[in-house]
Amino acid sequence: MKHKCICCNQQNHDILWNDKIRTGKKSFSKNKTKLIICENCGLVSLKEKTRKLENSSIARNLYNKDNSIKEFIKFHKPREIKKIKFIEKYFDFEGKKVLESNCGSGILINYLKKKTLHTAGLDDRLYQSHVKKNGHNFFSSIDEIKNAKKKFDVILSLSELEHKFNPYVFLEKLKKILNKDGHLIIRIPNYKNIYMFLLGYNFLRYDFRSSHNYYFSENNLDLLFSKLNLKIIQKLGMNEYNFNHLLTYLDTGKRVRINKIKKFVNNKRDNQIVANIEKNMISTSLLYILSK
Repeated sequence: MKHKCICCNQQNHDILWNDKIRTGKKSFSKNKTKLIICENCGLVSLKEKTRKLENSSIARNLYNKDNSIKEFIKFHKPREIKKIKFIEKYFDFEGKKVLESNCGSGILINYLKKKTLHTAGLDDRLYQSHVKKNGHNFFSSIDEIKNAKKKFDVILSLSELEHKFNPYVFLEKLKKILNKDGHLIIRIPNYKNIYMFLLGYNFLRYDFRSSHNYYFSENNLDLLFSKLNLKIIQKLGMNEYNFNHLLTYLDTGKRVRINKIKKFVNNKRDNQIVANIEKNMISTSLLYILSK
């Protein structure tokens, strides 16, 4: 199958998946959906990509209870705070001008506000009044930022690249609003993660969804960033669940709620195993700190 890869420019792809995928929190597609994989770099993507769910407020309405501020904070705050605390181990935000792309209610910039010079959010206008009320600047598009002649020292994009119709174009636009010595910090779900390797179909049937156009892994991300002339300052594995969560998933064969995790190993051993998962880049997510 001929289909030009956005990461390596090769055209040969195979059908990886031809089955139902998730279309909401608990719903699945009525018909089978094809996902393809690049024979060269392993990038996985929907065969028929969509622009509709690039709008985060629409996607959140499908995959969360709703797209309200209250629901966003309830659903996202614990996981977003965990992400930013992980990032702070490797990056100093002190005195920086920070943009949170796909910000929703602005959880990250609220957390960072006291230590940064300036904070701003980028998202659908649904979130504008709430973000501005908390003392941040707000933009509804990258073009709006460019027109305002604003640039940032740090751009955070932690739950976004996989949703884009064309991630290459999106990253090109972000580069244009990044200061000369600025940093782009991106967190991306990792297709080649330990859950996929160990659970296979029982993981992928929930992970493949209509809101993700792409499923990246380390190799194709390295190629994509190189193609964009973005320098990799740091590349890290970031596992968003403890090892007991994975063991419970393996034991039950189905997705696990946080309050249903069984304790197979103690916390010290769990942390050691997660550190090894991250070190070997088979974590649920990957984190890249990039510069121009």
